Amino acid sequence: IEGRRRGQGAGLDLVATLLATDDGLDHASIRDQVKTFLLAGHETSANLLTWTFALLGEHPGAARRVLEEADAVLAGAQRTYTRRVLDEALRLYPPIWLVERRAVADDVLAGCPIPAGSPVAICQYVLHRDPEVWPDPERFDPDRFVAGAHPLRPMGAYLPFGAGLRACIGEAFARMEAEIVLARVVQTVRLHPLDPVVPRPVPFATLRPRSAVLMRVLGSVTAQA
Repeated sequence: IEGRRRGQGAGLDLVATLLATDDGLDHASIRDQVKTFLLAGHETSANLLTWTFALLGEHPGAARRVLEEADAVLAGAQRTYTRRVLDEALRLYPPIWLVERRAVADDVLAGCPIPAGSPVAICQYVLHRDPEVWPDPERFDPDRFVAGAHPLRPMGAYLPFGAGLRACIGEAFARMEAEIVLARVVQTVRLHPLDPVVPRPVPFATLRPRSAVLMRVLGSVTAQA
């Protein structure tokens, strides 16, 4: 940031945009904005795709369906199954696994009093595994998200991007980005996991695999192969 202020480097990137704002952001504000965009626009998407490729490595039948659909999209079809795969990856391994809110007034939740000003944490990782809402919750099943499959699923049972006024503003972009990357990768190479078991998650700022997800690249592939 300081280098850009001194005229070092150039380009129409995020730092240049922030430096050019009319508000005259100070160094700390620009730094915080850059950190937010890096975390929200890069690490979460990378985590989602990492978990998705790990799950597809464990479920080759689902990987074949994603490839077949990617090829069909070239003929005008929609990426409906690919979206369900990503939805299921977000259910099992939401990159943002915990959010906190602050109660603006006294309340009672499930018999527990919550004084105004109290922090309230929502753990999506646990919420998305509620067996009363998600039968056999540990099983990878993209067809849970077939339209109309579960009409009685309660509102708020699925929150990979949060909900309400403070829902993630980048949800639409993140979903589009993940769909395109996933489709392009499966059309280009065939990935075979060195370890067929999906690694255990570790809850840092984002939900990361405990160990590296290593893949062997087996070369180009077509839906017919």
